[in-house]
Amino acid sequence: MIPDILSYPQSILNPCMKLLSVVLFGIAVYIFYRCRGIYGGKLRVIATLLLLGGIAGVLASLFRIEGDYFVEWKWLESTFFLALAIITFVVASVVRRKLKNTVRLFGFNEKGDQE
Repeated sequence: MIPDILSYPQSILNPCMKLLSVVLFGIAVYIFYRCRGIYGGKLRVIATLLLLGGIAGVLASLFRIEGDYFVEWKWLESTFFLALAIITFVVASVVRRKLKNTVRLFGFNEKGDQE
């Protein structure tokens, strides 16, 4: 038997965690938006991509909440989470490429040992 606090339809934790994810994604969006204004060059590109990922996260989280009431909106949740995953992958690829170039520039190999 599952205690009520862990029961998906009855627990207060379920809606609280969903709202917390919206709030945290929203704060991240604000931080990345501010970073776009402060930094330029490659950092601005990365901040822009992260901003887009944060927006996708906010929308996915909102549709997750609404999907509990309107089943037909569940596919939008999945779509925005897929967009978040794609954007995160692009950010990881860009950052990895820039890190590899930086390591080469300073004469280190990928393990951090100086050549």
